[in-house]
Amino acid sequence: MLRLKSFAGLLKKEWVLYRSWFLVAVFTGIMLTWIVPYVLHQFVDIFAHAHQLAFAFTLIVLFVGGFYSIWQFLASVRLDIKARESWLHSTSSITKLVGAKMVCSLIGYSLFNTIFVSIAIFNIKEELIANIGQILFVLVLIVIVLTLFQLMLFILLLFFLAFYLQMKHVIGRFSIVLTMLAFYLTSTAWVHITESSLYQTIFQHGAIPLRKIEPFLPQLKVSTMEWKLGSLYAVEEIAFTLLMVVLFIVASRWLEKVVLR
Repeated sequence: MLRLKSFAGLLKKEWVLYRSWFLVAVFTGIMLTWIVPYVLHQFVDIFAHAHQLAFAFTLIVLFVGGFYSIWQFLASVRLDIKARESWLHSTSSITKLVGAKMVCSLIGYSLFNTIFVSIAIFNIKEELIANIGQILFVLVLIVIVLTLFQLMLFILLLFFLAFYLQMKHVIGRFSIVLTMLAFYLTSTAWVHITESSLYQTIFQHGAIPLRKIEPFLPQLKVSTMEWKLGSLYAVEEIAFTLLMVVLFIVASRWLEKVVLR
């Protein structure tokens, strides 16, 4: 119970420090999805359909918002590393401190996505065959998928940031080149591994078909598009989750060494 209160306190602290980032993102996003499309539609003749233009701008906002969220998270981590006294004098472990930053950033990102995915759906509502339940279902589904993908990016970038700081202590400024090379080689190796037959033999078991949720997804009126969802594999998902946990723990331990050095 005390641990939960401690973690909640860390989340509250992060929110107080970085809520302005979230508010700026929402305000800028609203300007780009509502005000800018309206002005372009009124004064530029080539933009004939205001709702389609607004939908396009909303997709851009969602795309840029992902990078903005990453920037906010990494800026928060780097700021505390530079002012390491705040971590050294904290009663919480660095793993918990970093975890609180990650959760706070993900909560803000989820709220941001909820707002602008809702706006995107609203802009194309006339082109959809769907009831309220289907719209809410696809909204929740999209927000969950985007948030999980962002969590994966947070962990990977945190790992390579910790790797960079560790190498910087050993080889100096050349560490940025080594980090970029390590990132490229790791990404290339990951693609080759996941496409190999050995990977499929080991991990692609326990298939969970996603076809059952297709009837709950909206359809487009003017398109013959059909949802064709594949399957999730339980073994693969469990292994990937464990990998992310290990990377997060390793990154936290490396950051702890950087702070205590």
